[in-house]
Amino acid sequence: MEEHIGSLYRYQQDSSLDAYNNGYEDNFEETFHDVWENCVVESIQSIYSSVNRLILLNAAFGLLTSLELPETLFHSLSSSFGIYMLLTTVQSNTGLIVVFASVLLSYAIVKYYRFSILRGHFEQDISNLKNRIHVPVVQYALIATFLLFQYVLLEKETWLEIRGIMMVFSMKLISTVADLPLQSFPNFIQYCGYMFCGGNILFGPWISFEHYLMQAKFPTEKNIYWICGVIKSALLCLFFLTVSNCWSNYLISENAVILLKSYKEALSFRAGHYFICYLSETTMLAAGWKNLNFHFDEKYWHFPITDFMSIEFPTSLALVVVNWNKPMHEFLKKYVYRKWIRAGRFLAFLLTFIISSLFHGFELKVSTVLISLGIFSYLQMSLRDYIAQAFDICVRVRSCNSCHHQIKRDNIVCRLCLFVFSVFSVFHLIFVGVIMDESTDQVGIYKKWQDLNFFSLWIMFINFIIIK
Repeated sequence: MEEHIGSLYRYQQDSSLDAYNNGYEDNFEETFHDVWENCVVESIQSIYSSVNRLILLNAAFGLLTSLELPETLFHSLSSSFGIYMLLTTVQSNTGLIVVFASVLLSYAIVKYYRFSILRGHFEQDISNLKNRIHVPVVQYALIATFLLFQYVLLEKETWLEIRGIMMVFSMKLISTVADLPLQSFPNFIQYCGYMFCGGNILFGPWISFEHYLMQAKFPTEKNIYWICGVIKSALLCLFFLTVSNCWSNYLISENAVILLKSYKEALSFRAGHYFICYLSETTMLAAGWKNLNFHFDEKYWHFPITDFMSIEFPTSLALVVVNWNKPMHEFLKKYVYRKWIRAGRFLAFLLTFIISSLFHGFELKVSTVLISLGIFSYLQMSLRDYIAQAFDICVRVRSCNSCHHQIKRDNIVCRLCLFVFSVFSVFHLIFVGVIMDESTDQVGIYKKWQDLNFFSLWIMFINFIIIK
């Protein structure tokens, strides 16, 4: 597949957090027409054939599964389509070997462990073996493997190409081990179908094994609403590609004040993230998967991965984190945060973001963004809880179900406070997002933050002083 699609892996989610860029920054003209011709059209044409093929392949799978195929055939087709996409997309043979070996060895290890455990137990004791595989051990083993791949075993370009694929694989493995008893662990055909699922093998998103099986047991009906859903998400995908590559640079000049220039760099990064999210939504919808809560709704065709409105116009950093990549947030909340909440909310917050950064390969810029967002969102949430209690005002991150505060949410004073927090959230997104710009590789994170006078760090320092 073309080189530019290979660069998408350097952005992978969820998202992974690397910016997608086709190298147009220095080629913008002043007129709208020239930007359209020289950047927008070129950007779309550069990925059209590759993305179009992925969508058509997944749509073919989605249509085939509408025939209510036997479950074994469904899993076989799922793995076959996914493996074909891997073979025609990943350019590194070493990377392919790593992906296939990881999937097959993980299955062999789990099955061997299952056999060794069950061999010494009577049948009546099998029901008590659900938690025999310690999930944190699996998490730490995967993290250690990722670090070995990144820093020791693989070349940088090879690892960047498969990093997103390996991250989604690890999330699937952890959730399957955590959710299913040993005696109910998928057989080999089911496991390969889930792991190599063509809808999310390249760009995500993560789905649980239960969600995957719903399509096998109860195939979704492909209709005009399905076609409209796929087209809508594909158009949004292309729109945000052009925002990332073209419109952000066209609308905000390089000669703008430093705050606007930093906003442009952060916006370009965020738009690149939306591009990947809507591309992954498109492939999932085309393959037949949608929001699990609306699986039987024939008119509903949407797979929510990100909410760009909640991010671009944030009411709080905590909600930005939730809406940045919803499937990943769900995964981290269920399999990481809740495991550590007994140790305290702050520690659970921090460890969740640290583990997330490790799954992303512990790349410095990505880790800095994730850990900063974790600390910033916690401090902002704590400050809002403190103000709500101290002044009896409804300014917590989430509005009360039955509010007992003296100053309600619709009060002008409360609205003003919420607006201030929204403005601060935008500033924080600029502050953390600016380091994802490619120029950071030359000047460093410290210089990017120095240019902004470290304003987010000062704001959070004041937050910390107040709540303490």
